Amino acid sequence: MTDSSIDELSPILGRWHSTGTVRDEQGSVVAEIDGTDAYSLLPGGTWIAHEVDVRMGADRAVAHELIGGVHPEGGWWMYAFDESPAPGVMRLTRHSPDMLLLSGDGIRSWFSFRAGRDLMTTEWERIVDSEWTPWMSMRFDRM
Repeated sequence: MTDSSIDELSPILGRWHSTGTVRDEQGSVVAEIDGTDAYSLLPGGTWIAHEVDVRMGADRAVAHELIGGVHPEGGWWMYAFDESPAPGVMRLTRHSPDMLLLSGDGIRSWFSFRAGRDLMTTEWERIVDSEWTPWMSMRFDRM
């Protein structure tokens, strides 16, 4: 890896079995999540490609993200591409030595790899009525 800033994200690299739950605005579980996430370093070593292929209840979510560059406020840019007509734009920062924070328009997610190299967890929140509300809880087991 050539860019030392992207080196900080090396714990997420690899293929993961993704499981979890989705909550509605009142906090009730409305769907189970099951699928895969894969993070790979792109040629040149300054960007990471993230491939998402999960089922959320009866729905399938497929997305491609690019993570890298230097965000002007610190951290890295995240560009998410799915069925939407425009990419989602978010920011990823290191919150602590074993925690990453993804933040975007009305959403945020805390990525923890405290359990070691083979397990990550995330807690997603979204804004509902001007308050941060639990949205998704996920677990990623290295494949």
